[in-house]
Amino acid sequence: MNIVQLENYRQKLLQLKLVLLTDNEVDSSRLVEIQPAQLDALSFHLQIKKQEAIKHKQAQLQAIDGALRRIDNDDFGFCYVCDQAISEAQLNFDLTVTRCIKCADKAFD
Repeated sequence: MNIVQLENYRQKLLQLKLVLLTDNEVDSSRLVEIQPAQLDALSFHLQIKKQEAIKHKQAQLQAIDGALRRIDNDDFGFCYVCDQAISEAQLNFDLTVTRCIKCADKAFD
């Protein structure tokens, strides 16, 4: 992978991170303990869904940071299991992917 491609991936990752960080709907810094006795059933369900969204957002941000570190360490685009190149199609689908198709398939066997 050449420098221009890596820089394009870096910019896409940074844009995605910015979108996640400026998403006011789910504030990842606001995880709170939910007390079911204090809420009605619907409110409790909505709070659970909100907590799940926050955790998902935090996981996405961690994956983006990992991909940015891999770019900095010249590891981006290579499978961490077999060290083979990850296809561009796979990277374009998920910029944070860490396994090639073969190794990802093996993980589910």
